[in-house]
Amino acid sequence: MKPNNSIDQLVALASEIRRLTIKRLEAVPRGFINWQLNNNAMSFAHLIQHIINVDNLFFNLATSNNKTFIWVMGSEVPYLNLDEATYNDMLAKLKDYGIKRDAIISSFNDNSINELVSNQDGETITIWWFLMHYVLEHETYHRGQIAAYLKVLQGESTKA
Repeated sequence: MKPNNSIDQLVALASEIRRLTIKRLEAVPRGFINWQLNNNAMSFAHLIQHIINVDNLFFNLATSNNKTFIWVMGSEVPYLNLDEATYNDMLAKLKDYGIKRDAIISSFNDNSINELVSNQDGETITIWWFLMHYVLEHETYHRGQIAAYLKVLQGESTKA
């Protein structure tokens, strides 16, 4: 289906970003869900939780009267040690959140997507900018991080 307006295009973009993120997270080798590149890096499991947390922040801004957010770089929980069942539950939640995110984006109109939200310093941006920068670009960044980690773990492809 070809998107017929800018909101439909935004939904298609968000959906594709989530599909590709999940594809990479499903490629994590067994036994490596808690692997970290170094002591300061997030594990695959932690990255899933981090993306879920950002989705929750977006859901709150988009669906409540609370239009203030706190954005903190990094994480206060540097390491999660999860079993495979919990990891799979988190992947399922990430899939469900992708559907929820798409539904919220679909509900936007010209006014609601341009509502102002403010960060902890009082700086204001539109919900559109928050979605593009803090949600979609942010997830794309971490998807690249996941892909790089997978290359480290799996080695370069032998295909020419």
